[in-house]
Amino acid sequence: MEPSDGDLRGRLIAAARAELDDHGYGRVSLRAVARRAGVSHAAPAYSFGDRTGMLSAVAAQGFRELAAELDEPISEGRSVLAELGKRYVAFARRHPALYDLMFRPGEVDESTPELVDARRASLLALVAATGGAESGEPSALTIISWALAHGLASLDAQGAVGSLAADATPALLLDAYARVVEDAGDPMRS
Repeated sequence: MEPSDGDLRGRLIAAARAELDDHGYGRVSLRAVARRAGVSHAAPAYSFGDRTGMLSAVAAQGFRELAAELDEPISEGRSVLAELGKRYVAFARRHPALYDLMFRPGEVDESTPELVDARRASLLALVAATGGAESGEPSALTIISWALAHGLASLDAQGAVGSLAADATPALLLDAYARVVEDAGDPMRS
């Protein structure tokens, strides 16, 4: 007997995440996920439509998890901007295959409302930290800050950050970036 729809979807996402972690996004298939979840081969198609729908649901879950980590309170006296960047890089390190999938437009349907909402939610803490809190829309500083954290996470995953300078680490670079922004203010509002 198949689990209920909610249970089935959760089991399939968990199985897809396990397949993703074990084999990377390129080898995740509906059949492999069904087999891992212990359900019929038709269950993933019933729940997600196709492979892209399933991977989009997995990516959306990843963005929701990232949002939850970024929304955790930040200790007094710490740079909010630097701390958010460090959390972003740490998330990418802990979930390399998921992080990779989250930014693969050819593998996910970026127009899926669930994915659009989750991606937007993952930026809310950074939007608030970079002055977009009133409008809720990302400012130029939000986009620049996100691009820096994303670039550092991607370069870190490739082992390239340390090759640039012996003392370069994502954490030190994020601290330096935060100091520049905090000292100069928003460079886009000059």
